[in-house]
Amino acid sequence: MRISSLTSLALLGTVYALPTLILPWFGHIQLDSFLGGLSYSRLDGEKTIYQILKEDENFSRLVKAIDMSERVVELLDDPTQSITFFAVPNSALPGHGRRHHKGDHACHARPINDLERLIPQVEELDYLSDFDDKEKRKECLARFVRGVLAYHILPEKYTAAQLQKNSTYATNLTLKDGSFDHQPLRISVQSGLVLPKLTINFYSGVTRRDIEASNGVIHVISKPLLPPPSIFQAAFLFPETFSYVTSAIQRVHLTGALDRRYVPGEDDTRGSFHGATSTTFFAPTSFAFQRLPKKLQLFLFSPFGERALRKLLEFHIIPDFVLFSDYTHNATSEDSAMTDLTSDLQAAQYHPSLAEFPVASLDDSMVKHPRKKHIPLPKPTYEYNLTLPTLLTNHSVHVSVTRYEYKLPLHGGLHFFTRFRVNGVEVIPFDVPARNGALQVIRTLLNPCRHHHCRHRRHDHDHDHDHDHDHEHEHLMEDEVDTSWDDWEEWLPQWALEN
Repeated sequence: MRISSLTSLALLGTVYALPTLILPWFGHIQLDSFLGGLSYSRLDGEKTIYQILKEDENFSRLVKAIDMSERVVELLDDPTQSITFFAVPNSALPGHGRRHHKGDHACHARPINDLERLIPQVEELDYLSDFDDKEKRKECLARFVRGVLAYHILPEKYTAAQLQKNSTYATNLTLKDGSFDHQPLRISVQSGLVLPKLTINFYSGVTRRDIEASNGVIHVISKPLLPPPSIFQAAFLFPETFSYVTSAIQRVHLTGALDRRYVPGEDDTRGSFHGATSTTFFAPTSFAFQRLPKKLQLFLFSPFGERALRKLLEFHIIPDFVLFSDYTHNATSEDSAMTDLTSDLQAAQYHPSLAEFPVASLDDSMVKHPRKKHIPLPKPTYEYNLTLPTLLTNHSVHVSVTRYEYKLPLHGGLHFFTRFRVNGVEVIPFDVPARNGALQVIRTLLNPCRHHHCRHRRHDHDHDHDHDHDHEHEHLMEDEVDTSWDDWEEWLPQWALEN
């Protein structure tokens, strides 16, 4: 790393033009933008998290929700704890002071997991009389609020710098219905490669960080965290990105392999959840389908190609296994609590103390296509490879994850980014948390004949050059057709008919 065009940063209190950093992989970065990303807070560390929030009027609405649950209050006010709490200020909660219809409340058959809807209903209790089933509604709301707030709590203390080291973290929320195989639901942390910016679950920014408390640390966020929906429902929320694959999933009746849905009971009785409990889905974007040859697109979404479409989608689904870049869980294994990727990875090369050097996510918008410039990346801190069986019988995918770290001048601390690939295809964005597993996004449809011998393929040499094909995707421009499917007519229809 080197600094060019350096002028004085400050002279007797007068600030001059800030320098420009020229960094490998990132290009030119203005330091005024860089330093502007720093926003730290230090408060009285002798007070508990609950006491700090209770005394700050900016969190009065959040505290009102916290007070609904004695268990949450006890945890946040326990001086023996060492936890992390993501706090939502009043400004991030709409509808303050607005009264709601009495019939519009959370105590219906369908659970509510949104603080933006729950807190106004908690405030509505102040306007109800004892004849309006106030206690019943209070008990019901307290149950929902307790679950949602648990997703805002990490059982260990993590400063902002520590949060950047990992890509995902376990929360205090474990679902009793079997979702995620009774493991704690996770949040995903995105940190800028250059700017020290933190985002949680891709949508909630950390606006104030490191508010120290006697029992942990508070990070203020711009939006409440939503306990994530199922993999299928998460994809369904983004039609511009996943309309092709969600339509395809429904067309071939694979919804049950990716969804975890609530089914209300009869006569307004309590319902239950049905569907996949632990799954990983390498979700091809709509653009991945649009890059296929036009004739193949028409075939897959026609009655004649339905079986081929189903098998291709099954090849993207890892059943009973949750894979994040820094965490795995095998629901079929008795010894399934493997969280640091140091177990059963004979092919892995990693730092002797992997837990101290976890993985952070890659913000691809910050990278000026390093592979096209052939700029060497820093030496990996660790890398590992996995082969995972898919829902498609006798077909597996090969996953590789490499973690890098680098140190910026001036700011000082270590920063991390990860390269995540499946069958040579880059996964980005990665580590999207779901109620029943992980959603990993890919922009190229995985070709099952790349890593499995298809005896119907005419080109015998293709199998010998799988390694070259793995890297071929990296150089495809967004307006190019995926040429790896050019010979699909020679093998795909017959392959679809095989058992």
